[in-house]
Amino acid sequence: MLLAIDTATNRSSIALHDGQTLRGEFSWESVNRHTVTLAPHINNLLAELGTSPAELSAIAVCKGPGSYTGVRIGVALAKGMALTQQLPLIGITTLDILVAAQPPDPRPLYAILAVGRKRIGYARYRYQDADGWQAETKLDIVEWAQLPGRIREPAIVVGEISTQGLALLATLKEQVQVPAPAYHLRRAGFLAELAWVKLRAGQVGAPALLVPLYAR
Repeated sequence: MLLAIDTATNRSSIALHDGQTLRGEFSWESVNRHTVTLAPHINNLLAELGTSPAELSAIAVCKGPGSYTGVRIGVALAKGMALTQQLPLIGITTLDILVAAQPPDPRPLYAILAVGRKRIGYARYRYQDADGWQAETKLDIVEWAQLPGRIREPAIVVGEISTQGLALLATLKEQVQVPAPAYHLRRAGFLAELAWVKLRAGQVGAPALLVPLYAR
């Protein structure tokens, strides 16, 4: 049983996945209360599914980028559980989790992450039949007003899009599609799916070596 933890931003999510089935998932608006809410919600999810920490076989965590506090708390708890129980720990990036929920599309996808001070981080992804969504660019940090000028072909934009962002994207009219609200939310169930792929491929390092990523 794999426990997935994502606290990288103001929205947190946890899930339990047995490798075949998503057994349970819970997401909530944590704002600045990650420390207070995370452990109780994990305990509640385990209890509701009749599972104990001793039955876990792996831990997955969103390693960022994101808010300093959010990423640090999630990674610290995941590392602590993995080290204490001698479990493999798999780290997945914030935007990879977000795009894993998006349906196949031939257009490029711009995944958005709010990084504070009216800035966003974004990366461009392209769908590949064999491998799903794959990043074409590294994370770039810009102001919202700069993004429309960087979209030069029909595209999808998904993620943490502010009111200002929606207004700016609207100026591109039919060139940009902004999906329905549910597609903009990261879910730990998709984090778990990605982690199982890495776990089966043996792409797992020592928990102590997992390095969190922070938006700069």
